[in-house]
Amino acid sequence: MKVLFLIPQRYGLFYSLKKAFESLNAEIHPVDFYQFISPVEKKINVQVFRLPDRLRQKWEKYYLRKINKHYREVYDQVKPDLIFIYNNEMLLPETLTYFKQRSKIAFFLGDHPLYTPLNRYFLALLFQADAIFAPDTFWIDQLKKMGLKNLEHFCPGIPEDFYFEKPLENGAPKVFQSDVLYIGMCYANNWGYKKARFLNQFTDFDLKIFGNKHWKRWFGFFPKLEDHFQLKNDYYSENRMNDMYNATRIIPIDGNPGVIQGVHFRMFEALGAGTLPVLEWQNDLSTIFPEEADLPAPRTYEEIKEITGYYLDNETARKEKVTWMKAIIRKKYCPVKNGALIADTLGLN
Repeated sequence: MKVLFLIPQRYGLFYSLKKAFESLNAEIHPVDFYQFISPVEKKINVQVFRLPDRLRQKWEKYYLRKINKHYREVYDQVKPDLIFIYNNEMLLPETLTYFKQRSKIAFFLGDHPLYTPLNRYFLALLFQADAIFAPDTFWIDQLKKMGLKNLEHFCPGIPEDFYFEKPLENGAPKVFQSDVLYIGMCYANNWGYKKARFLNQFTDFDLKIFGNKHWKRWFGFFPKLEDHFQLKNDYYSENRMNDMYNATRIIPIDGNPGVIQGVHFRMFEALGAGTLPVLEWQNDLSTIFPEEADLPAPRTYEEIKEITGYYLDNETARKEKVTWMKAIIRKKYCPVKNGALIADTLGLN
C-alpha cells in the first residue's frame, strides 16, 4: 500500500502517525508544503488575514494553486492508494476530487474547521473523506450532525522519537531549570485572559513561562506572572523542548481554544519526557484513562495549587504517576493498535 502523507514533518505528530502506518507495512511518501514555500511567502500568509477579503482571495488564489500544483505532480508520480492529511494542508476541493478518482482519502484533525480558520475550504474538504480521525469526541459528535461519516476518536500516542527521558549533559542550563514550566503563546482576547488566569495559579511555585508578547497584556490583571515570564523570540525545536521538559517537574496544560473535550497533544509530550502534566480537566480524559482514575487534572482552578504542591512535595508520587499514565498510553495507543484502527476504519485489511 502506497500512502501520500500530507503532514508537517516539523511536528512529533508526524512520526507517531508514520509509525502507525509502518506497522501496516505501508510505503510512505511524505509531502510537507512548508519545505517548498519560501520564507517570504510563509510570512505573508500568516499576516494575510488582516487584509480585506477581496485582497486575501487574490493571495490565496496564488498561494493555494502553487501548493496544489506541487501536490498533483507528486501524486501523479507516486500513484498512492491512500492520501492521509493533517488538518487540510492548504488543499483545494478540486485537488481532492482529482485524488479521489483512484485513491482513498483520510484526515487526522489537529484543529476543528469551525474554530481554527486555517483554510476557507477546510470543512468542505472533509465531505470528500473516506474516514476522519479526531482527538476530540465533541468534534466527532458535531461533525456527525452535519452529515459526515466514518469518524473515529484517535490519539496518536507519545512521540517517543522526540520526547523521552534523558540525563542532561553537565546538568540543565540554568535558564531551563524550574519546578513548573509553560512554553506557549498567549492571546489578546478572552482566551488570553483565561490562559493567564490558569497560569496565575502556579505563581507560588518555581514557575517559568516562555511565550509571546501577548502575555504582557495580562500582567495588569495578574501582576505575579511578570516575574515568571521570559519572551520567546524564536522557534524551539523538538530537541530543545525535550531538554526543557526534562529539566522541569510539572507541565501545566490548559484547555485550548477549540479543544472542547479532547486533550492537548502536550500531555503526550510531557509524559514522554518523564514530566507530570497538571492539566485542566477535559471529558475525554475518562476515555483515555480508566474512569474514576486519580488524575492530576483539576476540575476547577481552585484545586490547582493543592494538586501541584502535593506532587512537588512528593517526588516519588510524581514519578509513579508519570510512569502509570505513560504505561496506559503506551499500551492503548501504540503504533500497532493505532495502525489497526486506521486499517479497520478504511477497510484496508
